[in-house]
Amino acid sequence: MTANAEEMDLKDRLSLIETMIAEGRRTTSSYGWTFVFWGVAYYVAIGWTAYNQWPFAWLVTMMSAWPLCGAIIWSKKKKQVERRPCTTIGRAISSIWFAMGVSMILLFPALGFNGHFNWHIFVAIVAAMMGVANGASGMLLRWKAQIASACVWWLATVAACFGSDNQCTLVFVAAIFFCQIVFGVYGMILESRECRQEAHHA
Repeated sequence: MTANAEEMDLKDRLSLIETMIAEGRRTTSSYGWTFVFWGVAYYVAIGWTAYNQWPFAWLVTMMSAWPLCGAIIWSKKKKQVERRPCTTIGRAISSIWFAMGVSMILLFPALGFNGHFNWHIFVAIVAAMMGVANGASGMLLRWKAQIASACVWWLATVAACFGSDNQCTLVFVAAIFFCQIVFGVYGMILESRECRQEAHHA
């Protein structure tokens, strides 16, 4: 009897873990638009820099994008909490991305004002940070698509250390496309599909 009870308890715990992981994936999917948002912001900064070589283009673009993104998240937060309360895994994922965001907030001004800006090092650092955030989230959620994004970012980290500035930019642009735009759209499609299923069941 005790063995059966322990087996049932273990099954219940495994089921809870699987449920939490699935909920974490749904939460991440609901933020798919933020991946696209930041992908576009990166493209704006890259294009602005290429257009007039202004050293503060990245700093201004990112400092403008952060409050705008925060305002959109804040406006959506109440609706999302009503639909899907925050879970432990959801808070863990949010913490990973919040820590990465704080690191970026500190990084961009420092690189913008230090007078020793190096494009290859900048791309390598940003790509590595994005790889860490996506890798940690993907491993926590056991989500192959996000782990694949992390691998692309890590490959970009290494590739950014070699070649010309133009080749470095090409690597960065490609990584943004696959890991921000494509992954973000994929998340938005999953979210839309889930919303349709919920509406159908309702």
